Amino acid sequence: MPQASDFSAVATESLEDRVIAGVTAGRTVRINIDPAAIQLTDTILGDNERDLADTLGSIARDVGVSHIAYLRFGPDNSENTSLLTRVVTYSRLWEARYLHEQYVNVDPTVSYGRRALLPFDWSKLPARDPAVKAFIADATRYNVGRHGLSIPVRNRLGVSSLVSFSSDCSKDEWASYKSTNMTKLQQLSGLIDSAANINAKLPAETAKLSRREEQCLIWAARGKTFHEAAEILNISFGSVKAHLDTARHKLHCINLTHAVAVALATGVIPANALK
Repeated sequence: MPQASDFSAVATESLEDRVIAGVTAGRTVRINIDPAAIQLTDTILGDNERDLADTLGSIARDVGVSHIAYLRFGPDNSENTSLLTRVVTYSRLWEARYLHEQYVNVDPTVSYGRRALLPFDWSKLPARDPAVKAFIADATRYNVGRHGLSIPVRNRLGVSSLVSFSSDCSKDEWASYKSTNMTKLQQLSGLIDSAANINAKLPAETAKLSRREEQCLIWAARGKTFHEAAEILNISFGSVKAHLDTARHKLHCINLTHAVAVALATGVIPANALK
């Protein structure tokens, strides 16, 4: 597990430092987060209509990392609900695969980050579980980044989130980058969390599901297969599939996992229905 000493930060920075970010030509330079702060402040104040993922992509380039990912943990500790808040700069192919494979259930940054109080390097995460190993290998194939750092953020309302930075630089360069820029990255994480809370978008109106659509979605949320839900509700397999497809379209979701998350977050499915 990470120790506080692993994350020593250099807090001093001269005004003459150039606005050069990240790791370049084998050496680490201090990042300047002023441009990022301006972009995020504009988002918080409502002066920036740019999609937050695009803004984070620009910031990633400014601070010299490959990707930035944001996740706010749902109050009911549901990983699927947390998926709704996920804002990342990863490729669409990786995001589609992450959802399809339900990787949120095995992603070690999520399981560890939910409890973490201090920043942690991805190399410190337990990865003995075969499912976790397979996830890490798959993430590598999709260029998520060889190295990563996740920073827990807790806002004034007690809501916790996680901001992650990843890079493909060498191991030594990554260690130098972290120790030199940790304070700046923590400040940047707080701004990203504030901007993400302002920028969070859920369906404007709660979707109106039929009684059967709601029942099928609840049993799906409880982990039942189509066949099991059909037996419980005394309807056909085809009817269950049709009801779930209709519910998914009403919720504007790309798959069933996403539909369950949206339904929980918007109150279409009350949280106590899963108990």
